[in-house]
Amino acid sequence: MSKRVLITGGNSGIGFCTAEQLAGRGAEVILACRDLDKGQAAVARIKNAHPSAKVRLFQLDLSDLENVRDSAAIINRELDSLDVLINNAGVVPTRQQFSKDGYEMQFAVNYLGPVLFTHLMLPLLQKGQQPRILHLASVAHWLGRINKKTWRGRKPYLVMDAYGQSKLANILFSNVLADRLAELGITSNALHPGGVDTPIFRYAPKALMALIRPTLTTPEKAARLPVSLALDPQYAGVSGEYFANFKPAMRSPLARNPQLAETLYYDTMAELDLPAL
Repeated sequence: MSKRVLITGGNSGIGFCTAEQLAGRGAEVILACRDLDKGQAAVARIKNAHPSAKVRLFQLDLSDLENVRDSAAIINRELDSLDVLINNAGVVPTRQQFSKDGYEMQFAVNYLGPVLFTHLMLPLLQKGQQPRILHLASVAHWLGRINKKTWRGRKPYLVMDAYGQSKLANILFSNVLADRLAELGITSNALHPGGVDTPIFRYAPKALMALIRPTLTTPEKAARLPVSLALDPQYAGVSGEYFANFKPAMRSPLARNPQLAETLYYDTMAELDLPAL
């Protein structure tokens, strides 16, 4: 039986290549995209490459928490189960921007919105086959520091500091889910798919570039890791890991800190007005 996989932001870049490769391997693909026109174009491209593919599209704007709740409600009505959730969508604005709810945009879109969306997808995941949650993080999490005072804006705004915090938060959230969802049989893993050489890297410190440069690749190659983690049987039951190059990778000391993970989780639940798992 084919897997049903929902991917956020699957209309371009690594996300689109992931969606296309999933469809090519027979998965039913659900795209959740902010821009429906771009989402429809992505669906058409996937169907053109794989005419028999099952592909559906839902609107989802992770920068708007009300929209996240509304979109999740629609998805829960339309679907009866979900096997894999891939939290792929992300932004890296070079100048400070704010979400509809007043959060710094990278924190909002890369972390806070996906946390809310993931919680709202859990009823569907509990009905899935060997359900898995994947979080696209980054080696840039080594730059990250969790600083609650920056969640609603930074002075000064340093793009890589904001990015590093959001990616560190992704890994810490993945770790918490791995612990709290174990009894439900839902796995949670984070991953660095490999960087694609984009203008963002001109803002990266030289030390980080030394780590990133060997992993720079094409979107097509970068997509292979999330596709494998989503579908391949050897990852069934594997949880709480951070993957790069198809194997568990070194996490920063902060990303391995369980107390930090718990503190961030409870602070995030308070921001979202959600009960903790």
